[in-house]
Amino acid sequence: MKNRFFGKYYKFISDDVYAFALIVSTANEGDMLQLVTPTKGYFIDDTKSVSISGDIIDINIHQDDISISGRLTLGELHPLKKKVMGPFSYLPMQCVHEIYSMYHSLIGTLSVNGVDKSFNHGIGYIEGDSGSSFPNRYIWYNSVTNDATVTLAIATIPLLGFIHFKGILCFIKINDKEYRLCTYNFAKAKLISDKQIIIKKGKYRLILDIPELGGHILKAPVKGDMVRYIKENLCIPSKYKLLYKEETIIEKEDKISSLEYMW
Repeated sequence: MKNRFFGKYYKFISDDVYAFALIVSTANEGDMLQLVTPTKGYFIDDTKSVSISGDIIDINIHQDDISISGRLTLGELHPLKKKVMGPFSYLPMQCVHEIYSMYHSLIGTLSVNGVDKSFNHGIGYIEGDSGSSFPNRYIWYNSVTNDATVTLAIATIPLLGFIHFKGILCFIKINDKEYRLCTYNFAKAKLISDKQIIIKKGKYRLILDIPELGGHILKAPVKGDMVRYIKENLCIPSKYKLLYKEETIIEKEDKISSLEYMW
């Protein structure tokens, strides 16, 4: 549809903790493929260099200083139990977010710049966005490990053309246990800075430490045109802690968490 976009974000982590992400999208210009590695972001010329059919992903990217080829098979997907957007799903939103899998196993081997990397004990994550434009100001954070996944999005949301509010979507999945801290269930941001974010919902509190910003250049939509340049850092060290009252539910460090800090 004109002035609209749709995109899916696939994150992959290998057995030896090498991470990369693929972003497949369709917008006014047509199909687009972007690749994010620990060191660089790429606009891939040949959109057919990645083929996704069900749970099988074939990759054959050879461009500039990056070469990734091989096949990965996705294991059972683990989506959230309820709609990501909650009641906002029924409102005319600028950007609609979806999470297809908070985590899943991977099977396969890829050649990365001539080095074989096994993903047979790796892990993946999939989310998506659709609408007309990304929010003007937003923060996106993701950490996926073998026993826990955290995805956090904070954005300034326009609604009905004249209302703006700070929207929060935060999901923590520990094995099969889910915690949801979102605007629509009365979660609030108690602190937002370039070093720490604190989200509170009732007696739950998430404390996220993000010591690094920066990132690699990618493209994002504005009224269906992929003309906005954003930055994503695919592999930053971070720490988070989820508490109920003063009791720690989980506390983790992740050396390869992902961040887009456009705040």
